[in-house]
Amino acid sequence: MLLAAETASSLMSLGLTLPLWPLLSAALVGIMLASGRFRGMAHVAVIAGALVAAVLGAVWFVQLAPAGDGHGATGGVSMDIAPWFSLGDGQMVGFNYYLDGLTGVMLLVVTSVALMVVIYSVGYMKDHHGHRERGYERFFAFLGLFIFSMLMLVLAGNFVLLYLGWELVGLCSYLLIGFYYRKPEAAAAAKKAFLVNRIGDFGFALGIFALYQYILPHVQPGENALDYAVVFRHAAQLTADQVNLVCLLLFCGAMGKSAQIPLYVWLPDAMEGPSPVSALIHAATMVTAGVYMVARCGPLFANAPDALEVVTWVGAIGAIYAATMAMAQYDMKRILAYSTMSQLAYMFVALGCGAPDSAVFHLYTHAFFKALLFLGAGSVMHAMGNVIDLREFSGLRSVLPTTQRLMLIGCLALAGFPLLSGFWSKDEILHAALEHNFPVFVILLLTSFMTAYYTFRMYFLCFHGPLRLPAAAGAHPHDAPPVMVLPMTLLAAGAVLAGYLGVAIHWGSPLDSFLFVFQGHGWFHHYVHNGSMVVTPVEHGSGSAVLYYVSAAVGIVGIWMAWRRYGTAPQDEPDRKSFGPLWLLWHARYYVDEIFDAVFVQPLRALGRLFFAVDRAGVDGAVNAIGGTPRALGAVLRVAQNGMLQSYALTTALGIAVLALLWRFVGTP
Repeated sequence: MLLAAETASSLMSLGLTLPLWPLLSAALVGIMLASGRFRGMAHVAVIAGALVAAVLGAVWFVQLAPAGDGHGATGGVSMDIAPWFSLGDGQMVGFNYYLDGLTGVMLLVVTSVALMVVIYSVGYMKDHHGHRERGYERFFAFLGLFIFSMLMLVLAGNFVLLYLGWELVGLCSYLLIGFYYRKPEAAAAAKKAFLVNRIGDFGFALGIFALYQYILPHVQPGENALDYAVVFRHAAQLTADQVNLVCLLLFCGAMGKSAQIPLYVWLPDAMEGPSPVSALIHAATMVTAGVYMVARCGPLFANAPDALEVVTWVGAIGAIYAATMAMAQYDMKRILAYSTMSQLAYMFVALGCGAPDSAVFHLYTHAFFKALLFLGAGSVMHAMGNVIDLREFSGLRSVLPTTQRLMLIGCLALAGFPLLSGFWSKDEILHAALEHNFPVFVILLLTSFMTAYYTFRMYFLCFHGPLRLPAAAGAHPHDAPPVMVLPMTLLAAGAVLAGYLGVAIHWGSPLDSFLFVFQGHGWFHHYVHNGSMVVTPVEHGSGSAVLYYVSAAVGIVGIWMAWRRYGTAPQDEPDRKSFGPLWLLWHARYYVDEIFDAVFVQPLRALGRLFFAVDRAGVDGAVNAIGGTPRALGAVLRVAQNGMLQSYALTTALGIAVLALLWRFVGTP
């Protein structure tokens, strides 16, 4: 027993170094590149760093489980690591962690999915002849840096460290989306993601500044006004206007990072990056940062009902809005991108409805099946010669049987098929919406049907019907190699089983004990599946078994309708005939990119060109004139300095003559 306790203590101490291992692996890759030695081992270094982080993340996940049934867990623990810098007013920002059940769940999600993606990348980042792609080492270095940044965001114990991690993941996203920087579309997508996120991040920064000003008068000597523990302790002392303003500004950052209306436009274009990037950053980790941040700031949002209502409706509108666009796309990765936006909107609805643990539960399950689907789409793309357009191929189940089976599991989980992970977490959110706001519930139920429909539209167009291959794929398309199949298989297991960690069937839910921390914030509204399969809110009476069957039926009907219309992978488009101009509007993504370009981008470019012209003609012209005046004067005077004695004598004589004339006609003073 003593040895076990010592081992646990040692692991906990080692756990403090968790984010440093991916950073160390990225640094090692940089050293390999600089030295020119061991460059072929770049992936080994990053896999090792991600593996150590995953092990330590699992240790933290277990250790952070509250004792007993979790009813005593009402807050987190702030762990100081080192002092950082002074803000003035006696405020010292420290480098510290904030540890609670939410931290444990996020560490498990980030580290486990990141490890799967890094392993998958070893096979994906090679061409059809087994040669490493250009920038292979750089790609793995960026992955290591991203994992470090995301872990810092999750572990941060104060808003300054949170903002640092927030911006670092944005930088890594820019680098990874634009990995194929020689491709104009990839470079443009990277810039678009960076600029759109800056808009949200500006609001996020303003929210932190406002929070500091409002909290500062309430803190005691020795407390840091931006530490989570301090902010949460004094959150109730803020006025309603103050806390609503702070929460709305913080939510601006969440809308940018988590691709919600109107700051979602970067996410579909981000699919220009490699597929592992889509799986890691744009399905399971970075885009969930906004959901995590709102959940983490629960004590603030609990006192901001107006802000929560905004969160609810932004989520509800975004959920169905993204689903309609996914209904009419052909690029597999873009369909999954809009699906990600829609599922993140589901999570925001749960947050707005006062069910933050249900939101995090869906975040947790979504990470596994959505990462699986992106990696499956990458496997299809890898086999089809980088073609991902569903109009270019069909019937791939005969040539990609392993990928087809794994993607079927991911599609079923996303569609909310009963007993898979996506069903459990989505069902909880539907119950929360039903009790909170009936119109929002109707929107989410319709979105649930559309999700099942467009997911299996994609699946049937890809894997069913007659075998058709694009010319770019060559004559011998191949299934994924073992190094790509292994992580996809493990993620598929998560897509099937992960939901049971949050399902209470007689013996209680293990995930409840991790997320019961929200009860202490006065913002707790959790729903569980009990032994009779009735979904009930823990503290708000009993629910109805009817909704359990309704949500299951909605998903199944959506799959069945997709089979009826797309089961044979038809060459024509049945939905285009059925929906007519509406389908064309969805296919054109509501022309939002074109509208933004006309309203914002082109006027700003014209204004920039105007300022550039003014700068060249006005500012630069004035500066050049000032510098040119002595130069012109010097050029005139330089003519007299020709080195000829007779010229100097003539100049002297002329000078004497001028002085004589002045004396004669002007006289002396």
